[in-house]
Amino acid sequence: MSLVLDQRSDAVCTLVLNRESKLNALNREMYNALTESFRSATADPLIKVIVIKGQPGIFTAGNDIADFAAAAAQPERRDNPAVELMKAMLDTDMPIVAGVDGPAIGIGTTLLFHCDLVYASNQARFHTPFAALGVCPEFASSATFSELMGHHRAAEMLLLCEPLNAQKGYDYGFVNDIVDSEKLDEKLAETSARLASLPNQALATSRRMIHHNKARYLEIIESESAQFGELMRSDEFRQNMQKFINK
Repeated sequence: MSLVLDQRSDAVCTLVLNRESKLNALNREMYNALTESFRSATADPLIKVIVIKGQPGIFTAGNDIADFAAAAAQPERRDNPAVELMKAMLDTDMPIVAGVDGPAIGIGTTLLFHCDLVYASNQARFHTPFAALGVCPEFASSATFSELMGHHRAAEMLLLCEPLNAQKGYDYGFVNDIVDSEKLDEKLAETSARLASLPNQALATSRRMIHHNKARYLEIIESESAQFGELMRSDEFRQNMQKFINK
């Protein structure tokens, strides 16, 4: 069974997180599959829009804890599949549309700030508990959160680790619209079709102009990743992780 479904039709590539039994927690296999799909879709002349979504009732629980613990136990490893996904998302000139139903934890929230349109169901929940786990922000969220929402709201999510519901996500500016869960797929299909109908070169150029901070975000991602890895090697992180696993 594929953990990421790559569905392509009518100039739209839809990526579906497909690990429902683990609440779509992202392991190395899923990160690698998502990265490959983003790069493949970017290179596909028939594709103009990328959609990312989860299963009904769950977007993603964030990083798979087993993978997370294994990475912490192997500090000598230099490959980072999460960072490769981040780079692949930043490298595309295609609009990215996200549909969030249920929990979006960790990178499930931070990746939304690199999407162009985000639609959430009434059941969507956004949570970035990095500090509580003993690590730090990732996917340039140390910059994107405050730039979009302002410093105090960013601190609410990244320092207090306060979860937000769909309405707050909309009020804070990173959700475009809230729709009923059963209408989310319809909204994604409608929006992606509208984007795909636009002139290709103008669409790609406009998106590239909107994402003019890409180079800066790549630098921030590298800095965050280094500090994230440093924190994962600390006793504080190991103690917090063990508490989390035991709970």
